[in-house]
Amino acid sequence: MAEDWRVTIAMDPGDEGLVSRALESVREHDVESEARKRLGGRVAVSRDDDRIFLYADTEAAAREAAGLVSTLLVGHGLALEGEVAIDRWHPVEERWEDASVALPSTDAARRAEHERLEADEDAEARAEGVAPWEVRIELEQHDEAAAFADRLEQEGHEVVRRWTFLLIGAEDEDAARELAARLRAEAPDGTKIEVEPGSGPVWDVYGNNPFAFFGGLAG
Repeated sequence: MAEDWRVTIAMDPGDEGLVSRALESVREHDVESEARKRLGGRVAVSRDDDRIFLYADTEAAAREAAGLVSTLLVGHGLALEGEVAIDRWHPVEERWEDASVALPSTDAARRAEHERLEADEDAEARAEGVAPWEVRIELEQHDEAAAFADRLEQEGHEVVRRWTFLLIGAEDEDAARELAARLRAEAPDGTKIEVEPGSGPVWDVYGNNPFAFFGGLAG
């Protein structure tokens, strides 16, 4: 199964046209057959300001690409800035890690990566004031909704109430589902509770999409 490997080559930030010239030299270079075999397939190339990124599907291919392109650039008199980095995508944690960091091979290691991902998402959500997940509550009576909202606010939740509908922001999916499971057991009979990715800010009521749909879209 293909994996995701990334090579990052930083160029001298003092020359605005350096990355463009570097990419052109890579584009025009004919790779000899033995090097093509070591690469094992196509390598994707992209840029971001003064950095060039190479994407490969194996560590061996990433290292071959890193060596080939670095040598090519230096041979053309193009200055590299610092070390060439090789990283591997960790899908559980959803981040690039140094090639020396192994993918998690046990349940405990995968759980630890998942917890780091959630911690990062929580910090980002709080910093931006946007809830990435929402618990959507629909009660049958207005007075029930008002009372339930008051109770939830006393527990420390930030609640948006509109008529018989309540929205509570959550920092991640696990937190949203845990809260929803508890509230299903505590809410008045007939209450509908759903967990959805945030379609608009709850902690910050101003956003690109201020609409939240309850019970799905009508056909």
